[in-house]
Amino acid sequence: MIRPLDLRSAPLVLLDDSRPFHRAGRSLAFIQPEEVIVAERLDEVAAALAAIDKAYAAGLHVAGWIAYEAAAAFEPRVAAATKSMPDEPLIWMIATKNRISLDSRHVTDALTAARQGPARRNLMRPDAAPFAAVSHKAAVGRIQNYIEAGDVYQVNMTFPMHGDLAGDPLALYEKLRRRQPVPYGAYIDTGDLDDAGTRYRILSLSPELMIARDHNELASRPMKGTAPRGRTPDEDAAIANALAHDEKNRAENLMIVDLIRNDMSRIAAPGSVTVDDLFSVERYRTLHQMTSTVRATADAHLTPSRLVRALFPCGSVTGAPKIRAQEIIGELEAAPRGVYCGAIGHFSHRMDGGADWMLNVPIRTIVMDTKGRGRFPVGSGIVADSDPEAEFEECLLKARFLETPSLTFDLIETIRWEAGHGYALLPRHLARLAASAAYFDFRFDRDEVMASLDQHSILMTGRGGLHRVRLLLRADGAVSVTSAPFTPAPEGVVPTVALGAESVNSADPFLFHKTTHRSLYNKATSESVAAGHADTLFCNEHGRLTEGAISNVFIVKDGEWITPPVEEGLLPGVFRAAFLDDRAADGHPVTVRPIRRDELYAADSLYIANALRGLRAVRLAP
Repeated sequence: MIRPLDLRSAPLVLLDDSRPFHRAGRSLAFIQPEEVIVAERLDEVAAALAAIDKAYAAGLHVAGWIAYEAAAAFEPRVAAATKSMPDEPLIWMIATKNRISLDSRHVTDALTAARQGPARRNLMRPDAAPFAAVSHKAAVGRIQNYIEAGDVYQVNMTFPMHGDLAGDPLALYEKLRRRQPVPYGAYIDTGDLDDAGTRYRILSLSPELMIARDHNELASRPMKGTAPRGRTPDEDAAIANALAHDEKNRAENLMIVDLIRNDMSRIAAPGSVTVDDLFSVERYRTLHQMTSTVRATADAHLTPSRLVRALFPCGSVTGAPKIRAQEIIGELEAAPRGVYCGAIGHFSHRMDGGADWMLNVPIRTIVMDTKGRGRFPVGSGIVADSDPEAEFEECLLKARFLETPSLTFDLIETIRWEAGHGYALLPRHLARLAASAAYFDFRFDRDEVMASLDQHSILMTGRGGLHRVRLLLRADGAVSVTSAPFTPAPEGVVPTVALGAESVNSADPFLFHKTTHRSLYNKATSESVAAGHADTLFCNEHGRLTEGAISNVFIVKDGEWITPPVEEGLLPGVFRAAFLDDRAADGHPVTVRPIRRDELYAADSLYIANALRGLRAVRLAP
């Protein structure tokens, strides 16, 4: 039985796989320490690592962080180049007998139980943003000079964002983990470190594994290469494919893979280092990341401190060659990185006594100090042909999840059911639902969905007429099916449609998926019904026609049927897709192209269509 977890207790280390339940692995909480191991200064790092080894050898679990600047204790050249140290300790780890294994639902329950206030407002922007862009551009230029001179091949350049935060840090972490589900999240509360009440909280949403050890098997999964998410499944897949085959990103990724292979060989059994899943692309809420996996067998005498000295910091956050890149980072970065780009994780024991270790690379990480001041650094890898402006924009992209709304929504399919005919266009509905589920990382089990639909169809046996069936799919895969009768529009009557005053933004991914997040369209539908219209039509930010609140749109001009492309900002309607296929098969294809507002007014005929009511001729309201 899982013990209730009090996230208000401190010291606390929560290592959190916040991905949806159907994909998530375990989460771990470390509480009630026997010892807190701290290094405040470089000359204390060696003793802290020795204390970690001793505690681990005594059978304790050890968990916490190692700050990026701790690496200066391992290499005199790096120490000489390091100008400043972070406010938080270089090493902070707890040694405890108390490790609790949880799944993502238990963590969610614990976060809910711990609520004591609103999520902190986060104002994470670069300090004096125009200056940040200028100083970043200058630093990129210096790095490229070093590359041209042959000093380095790549340097990872970072800068901090800052924000004053007020409210509950746990509520903020809960909000952020919903926005950016990742396998290597962490919430750490040091409690009071001294009589003055110095305290740090770490809120980390990292997707990157630095190193894991399962018994004697080692694995590292460095990330290098970033691209934004697409709006539609097809666009998303195209972007991911382009990233996977992009020569610049491949070269950067391979450079880091080679560096990590070299580092791992220092702690691996001879000849055991291998690389697999080279140039794999992983999808997250706001971006795609290129990853590769390096594996090895641990040598017989590997200790936590030997592993840290060999691998730390991860090559993906320094550059190559590693030591020279660290020197340049020390020269050019204006602020210490601290926990960011260091390591967060644990050295634990499995039930059978085998090693269970994990250190992540804490990117996408907020360090919150005693006064509620938050620091959120971002960075990117600089190579010879890097565009400074593009690199700065990539950094801002990585911070986008701080502002992305935390939305709870369901996927919808509205299906026509007719006695004696059953569900219309069902394969197309299920295909669209599956595509949107994959895009949003919802659990989708086709057999479960079909079982729910079949059961509902049995309940409707004996009912005549037409029914509007509403299928809802939740993120966890739960299915809800409801229905209500509807009456087809009377023949011979051409209803009116209104043109909405508000525009839609074609960059909004929710326009391309049928979800319960549709307040603008719900409002328009209510107003249409009240005014006696069949629908309200919308244009995008460019003034071009997109769709109705509940329909796709077609115009006819001089005998040519025309409909807007999905990329303009509209739902890929099920009836629309079937109609396009049927017209093409009959040799009378519909032209798919943008439609200007003036073309809408000049059209000979206007039609709206959806899977419930089919194709209907309409006219614009005066």
